[in-house]
Parts: sequence; C-alpha cells; structure tokens
Amino acid sequence: MKLSTKGRYAIKAMINIAISSRNAPKTLLEISKHQGISLSYLEQLFALLRKNNLVSGVRGPGGGYRLSTDPENITIAQIVRAINADMAQSTTTDQKDEVIWDKFSDKLCNYLETVTLGSLIKDDTDSDNRASMAITEESVIKNSSWNSA
Repeated sequence: MKLSTKGRYAIKAMINIAISSRNAPKTLLEISKHQGISLSYLEQLFALLRKNNLVSGVRGPGGGYRLSTDPENITIAQIVRAINADMAQSTTTDQKDEVIWDKFSDKLCNYLETVTLGSLIKDDTDSDNRASMAITEESVIKNSSWNSA
C-alpha cells in the first residue's frame, strides 16, 4: 500500500463529503476550491472512488457526490486501495530495504483497516469539544480570580 499525494487528496475529499451535511451531495467544484486542486484531477480520483463503490453520484441541480455508505463503514485502507488500484503490486525482491519497506507497508495497511472516516470525524469533533471546554473552564477560572481580586 502506498500513501501518495493522490491518496491524501482522496482521503481529504472523502472527509470533506463526510463532514458536510450527511445527506447533501457535495460537488467536485466545491471540493476543488476547498482543497485548492484542479477539477480534472478530482474527476480522476472520483472515477476510481465511484468504481470501487465508495461514493455515488447524484445528477441534476443540487447534485454532486455523497458517500455510498455510512462513514463508519469506510476505512482509510479502502480509499487508498481504490486510488492505487491501477498501480502494479510490488514484486518479490532480495533487497533488504525493499523487504523492510514491504513489511512496514503491510503493518500500515493493517492499521488503516481499523481507521474509518467516521472515527476520524469523531476524533476531530471530540478534540474541538475538549478545546472549547478548556477555553470555557479557563475563562471561568480567570473571571472568578479577577472578580475576587
């Protein structure tokens, strides 16, 4: 498994769709502007994502793309594999560094099988909530010590 720039953009686009309102389709133009990448590049990525049943297209006004299933059911490994489907599999080699890299890639793939879009979004929401709680607690402490002084 190779985590390339192509894979990173695909993961970010899928996150972008997942965090937008759950049922509203997202256009490639919106994603393109948000990520600052070309529309034609995104079209290539989404052709692969659609082919691997990770997204579905919605035609007509208000159309775009939406996730084909719940974010909890889509792993990061599925996204990366879909994007890299056209790449040749690594061949057997006797070079020590390639063997080590292949073992690392296998471990990375196993880990990415456990990470879902839903868990990434949840982690981000949880950290936002923790940060706002910390800010609120901090301001209460500051205000109470300021008032008592």
